[in-house]
Amino acid sequence: MIRILCISCLCLFCLNVPAATQPNILLIVADDIGIGDTGFSGGKDFSTPFINRIAKEGIIFSSAYLTAPVCSPSRAGILSGRYQQRFGHEMNPSEGGVHQQGLPLSEKLLPARLAAAGYRTGIVGKWHLGTEEAYHPLQRGFAEQPLGFLGGSRNYNGVGKGIGKGLLTDDKPVELNGYLTDAFGDAAVGFINRNKGKPWFLYAAFNAAHGPLQPNEAVMARVPESLKGDRRKFAGLMLSLDDNIGKLLAAIKASGQDEDTLVVFISDNGGQTLVGASNLDLRGHKGMTWEGGIRTPMAMRWPGKISPGTICATPTITLDISATFMDLATGSVPKDYDGRSLLGMLTHQEKLDDNRPLHWRFGTKWATRVGDWKIIRASEGEGVELYNLALDPAEKTNVASAHPEKLKEMQTIHSDWNKMLIAPLWVGNPGQVKEESSKTKAKK
Repeated sequence: MIRILCISCLCLFCLNVPAATQPNILLIVADDIGIGDTGFSGGKDFSTPFINRIAKEGIIFSSAYLTAPVCSPSRAGILSGRYQQRFGHEMNPSEGGVHQQGLPLSEKLLPARLAAAGYRTGIVGKWHLGTEEAYHPLQRGFAEQPLGFLGGSRNYNGVGKGIGKGLLTDDKPVELNGYLTDAFGDAAVGFINRNKGKPWFLYAAFNAAHGPLQPNEAVMARVPESLKGDRRKFAGLMLSLDDNIGKLLAAIKASGQDEDTLVVFISDNGGQTLVGASNLDLRGHKGMTWEGGIRTPMAMRWPGKISPGTICATPTITLDISATFMDLATGSVPKDYDGRSLLGMLTHQEKLDDNRPLHWRFGTKWATRVGDWKIIRASEGEGVELYNLALDPAEKTNVASAHPEKLKEMQTIHSDWNKMLIAPLWVGNPGQVKEESSKTKAKK
């Protein structure tokens, strides 16, 4: 199969789609995985055949980014279609009953917009955008919550046990026997089957492979014996995730919805290498604005619309996913969105700009990418560095001194964007900072 390098991105869409067509949309968001954790993005030490199938039968985005290097703000960006720093959701919220820490109610979210366009909307899995009732998924545009939890992480095993709030079905507490990833997969399949015949949007927000490292023992025999320690347990979490994505693809096929469904797969941030994830040779990990913290495996599948085996090298950001969904559903992108629709290449009438600026700010850490160039301040007190990602994707050689004019240009671009933002509404989740700090010290 010939793979075509898509320099202008989504010229892969070769067939016209009638404006009135509203395909189903399945957005699968994995948790804390890096580009070395799926086969299609470069991972080689364990197999992810169903995730790979999405890529093989559709498009791989080889330079895809999140808007944040941690879970909650990244999800806020995806579901709002806007840089989350615009409305203060810059950090993970605390989960200890702290008042008013959630995705601001001033933001109209993607599910509410899609519901207004005639979609049946559902969420399965992790929310992490506020635990008080006003912030709950059913208050933010989702019509169904077959199974999920409100916090940032929880146990995979047990009956109703976990970190943060308990499991919910339509905002009502439920108890669960069995393995959590399997339960989320089954709940997602139920939503797909129930809503056949109407356009639907399902946000399948699996918490795998976020810690704790509690793989299902039933899959561990399939993990290669060469893997040890945290990486072995992490692989077990990934195998369960892959199995359940297979369930979703099978349900779509069996219900006759295959050619009417756009499937998107991403992670919510770069891999947390301190607990077994892999970012291959990318520098950094979750929580950092180096490539390892903000790059995501990303693939889309839509039989009959997306040409199989395509690769898009143009830098994209998850804000583009929301814009694309709205374009599919309504024929336009909301004016307040920061992303761009990827459907402009449907009929080759529009060429996307390869040099569009992409931005990050995470407390004192920030970065901006324009074309092949990236400027970054990795942490408070450190200087600003410049990298050419085409020549140095691993960010090993700071070329700021060799390109002072480019450095100045990039600083101006970042500064102009930063002036449009507000201060974070809260500092962050102290528990997470403490946990990651302890892990870092343990590795030294």
